[in-house]
Amino acid sequence: MALAGVKGGILFGMVFLLSAIAAGTTQAADPFEKIKLTPSAKTYLVIKDINVRQKPLTKSKRVGRFRKQSVVKAVGKAKGTEWIAVQKDGKNFGFVYGTALVPMIDGRLTEPINGNLTAKTIGKMKLPPCHYQIQFEGRVKVEGDMQVTSDYQLPVQCDYKKKTIKFTATMFITELPFLDNRKPVYQINVDVHDIPMEDEDVFSSTILYHFLKKEITFDSVNKEAMRSAGTIAKMKASSVIEALKGAVDMAHRSWGPKIWAELAKTKYQ
Repeated sequence: MALAGVKGGILFGMVFLLSAIAAGTTQAADPFEKIKLTPSAKTYLVIKDINVRQKPLTKSKRVGRFRKQSVVKAVGKAKGTEWIAVQKDGKNFGFVYGTALVPMIDGRLTEPINGNLTAKTIGKMKLPPCHYQIQFEGRVKVEGDMQVTSDYQLPVQCDYKKKTIKFTATMFITELPFLDNRKPVYQINVDVHDIPMEDEDVFSSTILYHFLKKEITFDSVNKEAMRSAGTIAKMKASSVIEALKGAVDMAHRSWGPKIWAELAKTKYQ
């Protein structure tokens, strides 16, 4: 009887151990293992309280919940759907429907970016070579909006008609998609100040950063009569830093003769 009791205890212990191992294996399984994922933004802002599902289905088991204003990391999007595969505490967690999320980027710089703008001809105008530095100033919450911008100072020095001209422009990039667009497209502005115009004294060049396409495109200026002639082609940009540098290059290409005439005045020497 004693021997039978020992055997029974051993068998029970083995069953318990195997069950525990199986449960542990189930818990450790990757929830995205059998789901085909396509690229998405890496970071999202949660804009309303939302459930996290085990699978990219509304009726799937709820595995958690994110609160409004949370920031979450993502690894992709379930192919052919709007379900975003999200993480929690660095581990794959579950799926959140995309309408509850807005893709974010981080425009902060740990150190200034230095760059050079080569002499080039746009239309009939030869643009001068310049050196610049992008200096991160801080993140700014837009009043009355969820939008956040990263702002920069942009000191520029150019060789123009055998003179050296120095001026400081400003820049910003939106960290949320511009114009409430949920697609990951972000606005970059490069502004040259003290340029006399009809209603304002800032000449703005707007560039768009297409995160998933890894490129930037020139959008517009706020005063067409002061823009340079010619087409400004799109450029590759695989990171925020490349997007910022490319935006300075595009802005340089957009500065027309009237801008340079103002920049070349004595007060800019």
